[in-house]
Amino acid sequence: MADLSNENGNGGGFGEPPLTRITLLVRLRSPSYAEAWRTFVDLYLPLVFRYCRKRGLQDADARDVTQQVLANVHRAIETFEYDPLKGKFRNWLGTITQREITRHQHRDRKPGKGGGDGLGDWAVEQESGQVDAAWQEEFNAHIFAAALARVRTEFDEPTWNAFDATWLRDVKPRQAAKDLGKPPAWIYKARFRVLHRLRSEIEFLTNDAAVFHRPS
Repeated sequence: MADLSNENGNGGGFGEPPLTRITLLVRLRSPSYAEAWRTFVDLYLPLVFRYCRKRGLQDADARDVTQQVLANVHRAIETFEYDPLKGKFRNWLGTITQREITRHQHRDRKPGKGGGDGLGDWAVEQESGQVDAAWQEEFNAHIFAAALARVRTEFDEPTWNAFDATWLRDVKPRQAAKDLGKPPAWIYKARFRVLHRLRSEIEFLTNDAAVFHRPS
C-alpha cells in the first residue's frame, strides 16, 4: 500500500496540509460554478456509471441511475457546506449512489420524483459502516487514475519515467537510475516532484482519497 503523505518515510514528507484549501468541492460554491460542475461531472460520472454496472445494472439503467445521482448532487449544492470532520464526501456520494441503485432495482420511485432524501446532511450513514467497501476501493482507484492523467502533461519524459518506474512499477531506485542513465539522487528528486504534485491534485479533486494501492 502506498501512502502519498509518507514519501520521506517519516509520515510528514509533504508537511501538514493547510486547514483551508481551494478544492473542487469548494469551487462548486464559487462564481466559477459552471466550470467546476463540468469538471465534477467529467470526474464522477464515469465512476458512478461503472459502479452501477458492477452492481448488475444494464447500460441504459446504469445511465439513468447515474443521471439521477448527479441530479441529487446538483440539488444539494445549493445548501451544501462540506465539512470533512462530519463525514467523508466519498461516503456521502456512495450512499446516494447505493440508494438510487436500490430504488431502481425495487422500482419504488414515484413518477416524477427523484431520490436523495437527506442530501444536505453530510453525516448521513457516512461513518456507520453501511457504505460498500467495493465503492470505496472503486472511488480511490478512480481518483488516483484521474489525478495521474491530469498531472501527466506537466512533466517531461525522463521525470515521469523515473516516477513510473519507482512508484507505479516498484522498480528499485538504483536499478531505475541505471536503466534511465541518471544518478540515484536525481531519481529520488524526480519521484518526489511528481508525488508532491500528484498529492496536490488528489486533494483538489477530493480530500478523501489519500491512500492507494500501487497498480499491479
